[in-house]
Amino acid sequence: MGQPELLASVQNAIRIMREFSFNEPMLGVTELSNRLGLSKSAVYRILQTLCAEGVLQQNPKTRKYYLGITAFEIGCVVYHDIEVCNVAYPLLNKLMTSVRGVIQLVMYDRGSVVYLLKLPEDRETQVFNRMGKRVPAYTTASGKVLLAFQYEKERTRVCSGKLQSFTSNTITDRKELEKELEMIKENGYALSKEEYRLGIYSVAVPIFDEVTKQIIAAISITGPKEWFSFSEIQDNVKKMKFYSRLISEQLSPREGGVYSVQWDFKGY
Repeated sequence: MGQPELLASVQNAIRIMREFSFNEPMLGVTELSNRLGLSKSAVYRILQTLCAEGVLQQNPKTRKYYLGITAFEIGCVVYHDIEVCNVAYPLLNKLMTSVRGVIQLVMYDRGSVVYLLKLPEDRETQVFNRMGKRVPAYTTASGKVLLAFQYEKERTRVCSGKLQSFTSNTITDRKELEKELEMIKENGYALSKEEYRLGIYSVAVPIFDEVTKQIIAAISITGPKEWFSFSEIQDNVKKMKFYSRLISEQLSPREGGVYSVQWDFKGY
């Protein structure tokens, strides 16, 4: 069976939507045209269509576009349907009481990671990645642990691609990254030392599907490098692995691959 025929217009609309981010919430026709290699007229028509459907809105003063309320609706549906978030939230709140740093729940998506939960949720932790933020997988502990347990074809695709440097500590050499991913698989956790942001360390462990043994998500603890002594890293890993197992146990697969929740929590 051959590959399904894809609609270029839909692909271009999605490409446009993906350009909007926390760093660039508002974009204009010319910017999008230059970035995506599409004509201004094509970009304009797509933008107007998305505005008509409420997915985008336009600022009348700047004439630039931003994500609309319909995009928010869709995002909420997706978030609510990710059962690992519902299971993990009370457990990670429990973990939060016994560690220093920001706790995050992260999922893998095509070479990047997306942040689903961040605890605590106060203003003081806004220096760390926000919920919904996407970053390259190879730059963070959670991303590396998620990448390490992907299929070999996917790991090779990412490792052989462009590895952009974010700090002087970012891994940009393919062989070095491949070696570290193998070590992560052996150890069962990953560590990031100022690889995405200077002064910031993070440690992460995987969450597995108990039936298929495939990786679902990752838990990370992030904070100033001063909080990551060898003993504290080992202690954090032990605690995170405990809660990772609890999360896995409380996710039970059902038809369609969606996860239902079994509430039977016992504290750490």
